[in-house]
Amino acid sequence: MTPLKKWLIVLGLFVLGGITVSLLKDKSYSITAEIDVAAPPYVVFNAINNLSYQNEWNAKSTLDTSFKLLCVGNPIGTNASCDFKSKMYGDGVIRIVHSEKSDSISLVEEANHGRVLDIGYKLISSDHKITKIYLFASSQSGFITNLWNFIHIWKLKKHMGHQIDNLKIFINERYHQKIYHGYIIEEIMTNQRFFIGHRAEVKFENITQYYAQNIAALYQTALKNQMVAAGMPCGLYFSWNDQNQKTDMAAALPTLAENHVQGTQVFNLPGGRALKLIYKGEGSKSVVAHEAMHAYMMDHMLQQSAPIVEEYMTDPTQEPNPENWITNIYYYVNEKKI
Repeated sequence: MTPLKKWLIVLGLFVLGGITVSLLKDKSYSITAEIDVAAPPYVVFNAINNLSYQNEWNAKSTLDTSFKLLCVGNPIGTNASCDFKSKMYGDGVIRIVHSEKSDSISLVEEANHGRVLDIGYKLISSDHKITKIYLFASSQSGFITNLWNFIHIWKLKKHMGHQIDNLKIFINERYHQKIYHGYIIEEIMTNQRFFIGHRAEVKFENITQYYAQNIAALYQTALKNQMVAAGMPCGLYFSWNDQNQKTDMAAALPTLAENHVQGTQVFNLPGGRALKLIYKGEGSKSVVAHEAMHAYMMDHMLQQSAPIVEEYMTDPTQEPNPENWITNIYYYVNEKKI
């Protein structure tokens, strides 16, 4: 027997052995990880249960700058889903399979090329100050590639470790540093405020026009009645209806005291606890700032009392560039009843 034939036989036996082992070996593999986070379980739950936040802490997002998340519809809770695009990991979808408030969440990341990653989070807290996050992740390899599942396990554990480290940083920034969507949110105590104004139900598309016309009229009224404005002009928003595309709002001018002036309405806002956010830019693009306020209220168990106050600190006639306009946004809040 020639040396070549011997080598071919050895190679054939090696391949046959590999095929046999692959057929017998389990294709699935899994890892577990855990981390402590200095926040109540409902705060941790809120961070995981909203898929739109995956842009901030998903390991794919932080390791691949091309990662983009597209959420159409409600991104929160069971059956929520968002599509993702990534040059490094491929395109796919992230879904919440099941979520149980402040307790556990199951998700699946499914790439278009067929790879499926199942991820589960279990939240345990004894004192509502520290939450231990238990993470479980599993996937499947293919025929032959399951021979090196130990490499898949190592890579998955490293990836998921990076992910829960990101999650911890994300939660700390929000809950302790009070930074939401890039905005710092302050909790303040306000004094009683008085306004004169004009209030109406306005279509979203007409908000700017309605406000401009009525705030100009209010300044004329104040001048005519020898009244002094007690601050910058404001928009008061009593309700916001996305379905009907309308808002119940008022263009309002702050006054030193309650003033009943013919042709205007009086608005008195009692002093109390409030959230303040400083927004820079055009008012029509402030949606993310308001989303930040709502996320803060959810994490801190607060509920909002109408109206939302937008205090316009920049005079557009003096600063024509909308990118430089400053708006103070106030939400009057109180503890949420459970």
